[in-house]
Amino acid sequence: MSRDMMSTLLGAAAAALTLLSVANAQTTAIMNGEVHTVSGDVIENGDVIIEGGRITQVGADLSAPTGSTVIDAAGKVVTPGIFAPYSGIGLVEVSAVDDSYDASPDEGFVLGAALDVRDAYNPSSTLIDINRAGGITRALSTPGIGDTLFGGRAAVIDMSGNVNSITKGDAAQVAVLGSGAALRNGNTRMGGWAVMREFLDEARSYHANPNDYVRRPHDGRFAVSDLKALGPVIEGEQPLMVRVDGANDIRTLIRLKNNYGLKVIIVGGSEAWRVAAELKSENIPVLVDPLFNLPSQFEDLGATLKNAARLNAAGVKISFYNPPGFGAHNLRLLTQQAGNAVAEGLPYDAALKALTLYPAEMFGLDAQLGSLAPNKIADVVIWDGDPLEVTTQPEAVFINGQRQDLNNRQVALRERYRDLSRGDLPHAYRGGD
Repeated sequence: MSRDMMSTLLGAAAAALTLLSVANAQTTAIMNGEVHTVSGDVIENGDVIIEGGRITQVGADLSAPTGSTVIDAAGKVVTPGIFAPYSGIGLVEVSAVDDSYDASPDEGFVLGAALDVRDAYNPSSTLIDINRAGGITRALSTPGIGDTLFGGRAAVIDMSGNVNSITKGDAAQVAVLGSGAALRNGNTRMGGWAVMREFLDEARSYHANPNDYVRRPHDGRFAVSDLKALGPVIEGEQPLMVRVDGANDIRTLIRLKNNYGLKVIIVGGSEAWRVAAELKSENIPVLVDPLFNLPSQFEDLGATLKNAARLNAAGVKISFYNPPGFGAHNLRLLTQQAGNAVAEGLPYDAALKALTLYPAEMFGLDAQLGSLAPNKIADVVIWDGDPLEVTTQPEAVFINGQRQDLNNRQVALRERYRDLSRGDLPHAYRGGD
């Protein structure tokens, strides 16, 4: 059996397992909650019916199906699951331990765009359990940037921890421009933009006639595997997620987008509010860190806590991401970030969309995810209060219609050392003198 045939059979088997897990999901009736559909109105004393892994009904005064598990959500808030649109989840366990860190290659590694997170994604990561307990049900597992301008191909995953938890591979290609590109290319922005255009031109040339391209002599600056991976990007089918901040760099990115027919998502955009009208006109979404307002470089001089609010007011679709160092361990803090954005003027309903529906739209999954509506996949969270408040916690999390176990390593450690007087604890952890 050929390698390609084996790969096809394995892919078909994984898809079958996914369908089987959805089909075997329990029937659940969530009743009497404050239901935030996100795509429609808030339903007071609302009900959500889940059958076969999908939402079948959303409304008020619904009847629970015979034999269903009924959850009384009176006094609770019901929302779609939180979608983290930029993370290292499944690629990082302990950042300081090399053999548990696969998010980005070491210095000197020559490939970039060809890298694929599916080759390293670990569904058994303890960080998945921890973030799922915080209401995260989907995430984009995203490679970091090495020495080239490209990090590689990201994948949307569900947070079930199941082996077959990849929702969409090749969901986006990751890149860096602005100062990050300058550092990799002669320490000048001109170098970064010139090399990016070279990459895109070479990718076009390769895909126009791959056989002819590989026969021609080359200087080795562009790996064929990288050019091959950029095919969906130059065709405008796969989003190019670009880490860029300064307003001037964003304007240059817009020109690049139009010249090459790219689909672009901005990550960072600390000065994006300054070009909000252009971003709206070009339909470019922005992932922001709503707590970032202290410039660390010249391109951040316009950073403000009101970035999210100003972008939203201009009609730009936004979502939130964690700053570097928190992209795998603390995705659950996205709701807190959204709350801070609301405190700085972002409307509450826009913050919920930024946490749920807009990320689904960015990766072409809004027909299946991102809101509470009939026929959508049942990613649902029941909260014990306002989900944007710091002290609020999920009481129940559903992924693909299946209720998830909210226990995790941190809960286990808390319970182990809750009673320090226990004699079976190590001596250093016992209470008393």
